Amino acid sequence: MLNSRKRLGIISYFVFQVVICLLICRCFNPFSPSVIGPGALKPIAPQVNPDSVLYNFKYAYENRDSIVYENCLDEEFIFKYWDQARIGEGIEPAEFPLILDLNVTRALFRTFEDIRLDKWKVNIAPDTTVGTEICQVRNVEFHLSVRDIDGDYQNMEANGLAEFAFRQSKDDNLWRIVRWTDHSNR
Repeated sequence: MLNSRKRLGIISYFVFQVVICLLICRCFNPFSPSVIGPGALKPIAPQVNPDSVLYNFKYAYENRDSIVYENCLDEEFIFKYWDQARIGEGIEPAEFPLILDLNVTRALFRTFEDIRLDKWKVNIAPDTTVGTEICQVRNVEFHLSVRDIDGDYQNMEANGLAEFAFRQSKDDNLWRIVRWTDHSNR
């Protein structure tokens, strides 16, 4: 049987170890999402150029991470696409503003458990004007596959070509997508 002095020493040592563990855990939360923007946490890349934004964009899709996805988009973001049912009618592309694109993408992330962007080939394209600004452009050939493991929805695949226009934010100097034009159905 331990005397009270030894018991107190063991309890004190145990409490000390618990306090140290709590202090360490307080500094690092493994359940917290990675810091967006310039940071040292991987796999999120600091968005210092259009290619790093595309890296984060692909990461966000494949990991169904709407926070990282949203940070890839400029506050004036527009998604443009051609309506598949009206191809060949000489119409202008339809447009989604930022909030609608975010809602659609969140629904996509909730619906499909497995999203892959394979054949992700990035090509530098000539700069373009968006509004009054000159933006850098990347054309991306991709193969998108989405799979619903529960089986409630259809599994789908698509090949496509997307054009992304990027600009650097004046607020935080990070690059973001200001326009995404899907040329897949054109």
